[in-house]
Amino acid sequence: MSDLILPHIAPIKFAKAILQTDENSAVVKIAYDEFPTIGMLIEAAAQSSAGISDKQNIGRMGFLVSLKDVKLLEEIKSYEYIAKIDLVSRLDNFKSLKFEIFEEERMIAKGSFAIILQ
Repeated sequence: MSDLILPHIAPIKFAKAILQTDENSAVVKIAYDEFPTIGMLIEAAAQSSAGISDKQNIGRMGFLVSLKDVKLLEEIKSYEYIAKIDLVSRLDNFKSLKFEIFEEERMIAKGSFAIILQ
């Protein structure tokens, strides 16, 4: 497990630790102080995208610029989840990604988003 380099601080830093990573995906532990909303799950997914191994972009600030096909699939019953983030495409400082949020084996939410790096 390793930490993510993010400009966020508590209570807004939801992405806690990288569990697995490579150049196209990341699996990240996310946690909350209260039951999260769908907005908090999306923010955690965006934060988790910093876990994708990308040496040229380490420490660059990212901005969430779009959401697509976001769905809450199950009732929120926990404070801790696993976010799986996959890189769909990249063009210079623009990245398109998809996410899935899990509570153990149960998928809680999924969707796609885009970020622009500063």
